[in-house]
Amino acid sequence: MRYILAILLVAVFVGCTTTYPPVTEYRIEALPKRVNFKQSSCKAHSLKVSQVFVKSALMSKKMKYVVNAYEEYAYNQSEWAEDPNKAITDVLVSDLEQTGIFDTVTSYKSFSSSDYTLECRIADFTQYFTENEKHSFVKIAMTFTLIDNKTAKVIATKTIQDKMDTKQADAKSGVVALNRLLQKSLVSLNSWLAGSCR
Repeated sequence: MRYILAILLVAVFVGCTTTYPPVTEYRIEALPKRVNFKQSSCKAHSLKVSQVFVKSALMSKKMKYVVNAYEEYAYNQSEWAEDPNKAITDVLVSDLEQTGIFDTVTSYKSFSSSDYTLECRIADFTQYFTENEKHSFVKIAMTFTLIDNKTAKVIATKTIQDKMDTKQADAKSGVVALNRLLQKSLVSLNSWLAGSCR
């Protein structure tokens, strides 16, 4: 009797379980580079990178995409490994540390003081699909502001906008293209920063 009851209980629990499809997590990461700015006007200064300002769609792990310019959706089986605003902030800090543009680079979490603060506002970091969803491209739009901490004044700003077609119309290809555009944007940012200090 106990054996039959155990089999019935197992059958009930197995029947009640729901199987969900696996979710793939994608990372935001710029490719490492070995560019060192020896002639930087910021060489003797320190920089603190503020947390990136983003629209609400980039403040969660949900991976959003746009169809036909106005319709926004979220992937069901793909998501970011961490919130894009945090991930992009970490990429900025890591990239600027490698370039040697500044004497020291710290994140907004640091309690140390710095000569300059770099703010970044991201207006777009999204994959777009055509109406029939057979083709896609990605767009990136970032505005950087360099602030002199002694005077609290903005000394330079730079806006970077770019787009790139994806190899395939899927989430993975979108992530690859976004990471490539981010890397390209960082190269442009570094060249601008190297001559921005006073």
